[in-house]
Amino acid sequence: DANSAISRITYNTRYFSGNYLVIIGSLAVYALLTNTTLLIALIFLIGGFIAINRFGADPIQVGDRTVTQKHLYTGLFVIGIPLLFFASPFSTIFWLIGASGMVILTHACLNEPGVESEYATVTEAV
Repeated sequence: DANSAISRITYNTRYFSGNYLVIIGSLAVYALLTNTTLLIALIFLIGGFIAINRFGADPIQVGDRTVTQKHLYTGLFVIGIPLLFFASPFSTIFWLIGASGMVILTHACLNEPGVESEYATVTEAV
């Protein structure tokens, strides 16, 4: 029955919301560990931002050229953004949405609400 499935989904998504966040987080970690190119691209970009902010605040003299923080960010983007797109982050995000949605909706639809859900309206009425 569709009405009972919708009521189960409504109740279970509120009741198990913390558990569902853990599932989404676990699937996200799994997706990063299995997509090593994406993991390397993210480490490169985040590490580059941290390194530039920490060590590249002052201009650096290289030969007769002066390298500023703006030049370092440009170099980071020129290398990091194509590397990030090569790692296919959109397919990973869509996989994460689909896999977590399937697991969560299957659990929420098939799991019977506990007895406490029957008495939730009674305590609010008193």
